[in-house]
Amino acid sequence: MCALYAAQGLPDGFVRTGVKLYLIDQGVATDVVGNMVALVSWPWALKWVWGPLIDRFSHNPMGRRRPWILGAQLGLMLTLASIVLMPDLEGNLYWLGVLILTANVFASLQDVSVDAMAVDLLPEEERGVANGFMYGSSYLGNYLGAALIGGLLLTAGIGTAVAVQMAILLSISAFPLLLREHPADLLLPGIGAAKGRTPPANRDGMGLVLRRLGRAFSVRSSVLAALLSLSSMIAVNAQLVFWPVYLKHELGWSTEAYLRLEGSYGVWVALAGCLLGGLLASAVGAKRAVAASVLALSLVWFAHYGLSDYWGSPGVVAALFIAASGLTGLLAVSMFALFMGVAWPPVAATQFTAYMALLNMSYVRGAKLAYPLERIFESDMPSAYLALGAYQLATIGLVLAIDPGETRRKLGDPGAGEH
Repeated sequence: MCALYAAQGLPDGFVRTGVKLYLIDQGVATDVVGNMVALVSWPWALKWVWGPLIDRFSHNPMGRRRPWILGAQLGLMLTLASIVLMPDLEGNLYWLGVLILTANVFASLQDVSVDAMAVDLLPEEERGVANGFMYGSSYLGNYLGAALIGGLLLTAGIGTAVAVQMAILLSISAFPLLLREHPADLLLPGIGAAKGRTPPANRDGMGLVLRRLGRAFSVRSSVLAALLSLSSMIAVNAQLVFWPVYLKHELGWSTEAYLRLEGSYGVWVALAGCLLGGLLASAVGAKRAVAASVLALSLVWFAHYGLSDYWGSPGVVAALFIAASGLTGLLAVSMFALFMGVAWPPVAATQFTAYMALLNMSYVRGAKLAYPLERIFESDMPSAYLALGAYQLATIGLVLAIDPGETRRKLGDPGAGEH
């Protein structure tokens, strides 16, 4: 599962960092860059569509989730291969956007399938740590996509960058291709006779899945968790779009220097934050870990404002960016553990996917907000961070109002006679 999360991080890091910096370097406007980055998040924001389908159509001799994963990986690699046909990126922004959107449709399908597998296979006491390792692995993929493949895009061109990316994805695809979910699963259709008892088919109709999902979201804490998903990462993603533009044009940073900061140092610190977030959520509880992360991230945004006189120092800028990166990873994994706790077991995969979709919608909203923030605060950029800090701090109210055990207490297990 960690390898599959790394595969999902590859195209994300390539676009969010590599392609973004390439377009900024070519003088593409901030609103266009923000829209391109938002295209990465749209399929993830709408990935709740996959949840009911994967939960409903989950009986296959090759396993419940594995065929979905293999199909998604094939689609992702074919879409990336299509990018090589483009003579130049900045001259074909429309088709670049279409292919970025399509690639992330397949990546989001794989993500939902892997999340569903995690819900199926991971015992509750291991979920906090496992989430830390899995989401941390996506940051490893981000590093490869941003620093390695993004660097190749800037120096060797699109063909080399995509070829290396596809080679990495192909090697990762060996994991779901050669490993079964359960001993009873077929390795491939007609290959590798299944051993043991075949898992029973899912006989729940789509209507029952949707009715149960509606019941799950009738609980107050489920709705509050959805609002937290929708609002928590807006400030983070807005900053990731307008800040490199400001650094390049106002503070004289080179594209290569910022690539090292976001695509390398920031990714590794965020990965460490993921691992720490998983351990912290398991040790003190997911709700406390989320609240602490939100508070600390707010203080980092305020620190940007307070230290604005020192933005001319690369060391200060790097320290602030790295602090925000680590806390973003810690916050994300802590929220994952919280959402798994809030989710109602009969539709846990679908409900958790809905939370992840809303979380990615907050990334979309953040990317779209970057340009208005740049325009509003173009003569007073430090105040933009004051606004981000105040907004981030306000979201802690949602965290404190969530009762992670409320859904299970109120709904219990579905009755045998449920229709």
